[in-house]
Amino acid sequence: MSGIYGSRGLTVVSGSGAAVRDDRGREYLDFYCGSGAALFGHCHPVLVEALRKAAESPWTVGPGMGSPARDAFRQRISEELPGHAVFFCNSGTESVEAALKLALSLRPDRKKVLALRRAFHGRTLGALSLTFNPQYRKDWTRILAPVTHVKPGELPGAVDGDTAAVFVEPVQGEGGVYPLAPELGARITEACREAGALLVCDEIQSGWGRCGHLTASPGAGLDPDILCFAKGVAGGLPAGLTLWKRELGDFPPSGHGSTYGGGPLAAALADASLKLLKDEGYPAKAETLGAYFRNLLSAIGSPLVAEVRGRGLLNGVELRGKAVPVVKRLQEKGLLALPAGPSVVRFLAPFTAEKEDFDRAAALFAETLEEGAE
Repeated sequence: MSGIYGSRGLTVVSGSGAAVRDDRGREYLDFYCGSGAALFGHCHPVLVEALRKAAESPWTVGPGMGSPARDAFRQRISEELPGHAVFFCNSGTESVEAALKLALSLRPDRKKVLALRRAFHGRTLGALSLTFNPQYRKDWTRILAPVTHVKPGELPGAVDGDTAAVFVEPVQGEGGVYPLAPELGARITEACREAGALLVCDEIQSGWGRCGHLTASPGAGLDPDILCFAKGVAGGLPAGLTLWKRELGDFPPSGHGSTYGGGPLAAALADASLKLLKDEGYPAKAETLGAYFRNLLSAIGSPLVAEVRGRGLLNGVELRGKAVPVVKRLQEKGLLALPAGPSVVRFLAPFTAEKEDFDRAAALFAETLEEGAE
C-alpha cells in the first residue's frame, strides 16, 4: 500500500457492536469506527442480513438503468427529506465534488465560493479547494479552485451578490470538533437568502443521526439548499449522497456522473440503514448518550483538558498538548480514538455503544491523562 496513511500497528480481524478484535485475539472498544463510517457498529445483524439478501441479486447495473433497491432507498429518503433531488455516489469527497459542481452550474454568473477556516470537505481537487488545512493543500495550491476561507463569525458579512455558494459543516469534525452556534447559523442562512447564494451543508460526519437528528443542520440554525452525506449512510459500505431542493434545478446534461453511485448492493444497505435508524430510535439515543459521555469527560478535571466539545456521538477533547501520543496510549489500553487537528482527541462512538462503554472509555481516558501528567 501507499505510505500516506501510516500504520497503527493493528490488524482487525473481527468485530461486533462497538468492539473489534485484532489478529492476536485482543479486544478493543472502537470509538474510531473507520473514521466514523461504521456508524452502526460492526456486523449489525440487521445489516448483515440485508447484505446477504442483496448479494443474491446483481451488485451493479449502471446509473442509467432502473434498480428496485435504488428506488426503495430514494423513496425512503423522500419521506425523510421531502422535496429534494438526489445524486448517488460513493464517498464524502465525491458528495462534496457533486455539490460544488452543482452549485456553480446553478449560479453560472457568480465566481465566489466561501468556506470556513478549519473546514474539512475532502481531498480530491474540488473538495480540497474547500478544505482549509494547509498541510493537505500545500502541494496542489497551484491548481485548486479559488475559495475564500473566513472565520465563522465573519461569514455572514462575507456573503454578497457575487457569491455562488457557501459551504458549512454544522459540526466541524476533522477541524477540531467545533459545533456551529445556532444563532450564527441562522445569520449565515439569512445572509445566503438575501444574496441569493446557495448554502451547502456538509453533513458527512455530523449527519445520518450521529448528532441526534437525521441532519444536524437545523440544530445549528442552518437551512441548506444542498446537503452532503456519506460515512455511515450504508452502514460502512462505500456510499455517498448529494441532495438539493428540487426547485433549484439540476445538473446540465452529462454534467456529472458516477459508475458505482446508487448501485443495488450499496442502495440496499443504505435503505436498510435508514430504516434501522428510525426503527431503533438511534438519533435520540445518540443525543442522550453523547451528552452523558461529555459530562463524564468534563468531570475528569485533568489540567491537561482545555475543553470538551461535541454533539451527539461526535465528540472531542481539546488538550493542552499533542493529541497523537494520547491516542496511541489509548489504543495500548484497548480504546480506539483518533485525533482532530494537533490537540484534539476525537471520539466517534457507534450507535451500538452502551452506557457502560462510555463509562469505560471515560475511565481509560482519565487514566491515560493521569499518566501523562506524572
